[in-house]
Formats: sequence, C-alpha cells, structure tokens
Amino acid sequence: MEEPFGLEDHSDGMPTFSVDPVCGKNVDEAQAPVRTPYAGQTYYFCSPFCQEQFEQHPSLYIARLGVSPR
Repeated sequence: MEEPFGLEDHSDGMPTFSVDPVCGKNVDEAQAPVRTPYAGQTYYFCSPFCQEQFEQHPSLYIARLGVSPR
C-alpha cells in the first residue's frame, strides 16, 4: 500500500498488541487512546485512568510485567 510522502507500509496488516501494565488488557498500539514513554520504552494503555496510575508508580507496574526498565 502506497503511503503519503513516499513511505511504504511493510506491515502484514495485522495489529500489534501490548499489555496495559496496569489492568493487563491487550491494547492495539495503533488504536491505544493513551501512551506514555518511560525508560526508553513506550507503554500503551486502555484508558487515561490506567495511564495516570502508571505515571504515579511506573516501577511498580513494570515489575508486575516482569520486565526490568532499561
């Protein structure tokens, strides 16, 4: 599929999902209502409420995911 400005879409058309670190829901990254960069990574959230909770205690929620921040 041809994109504006000469960019090409090399994806297979499938959405990329991430786990909301607060509530555990799968979130389509392209459709996520909110996202937050933290420690060199972007975290995706299902709602502003989950984003706010994460931003208050990011290390707590990252630990729950079993991922150490970079």
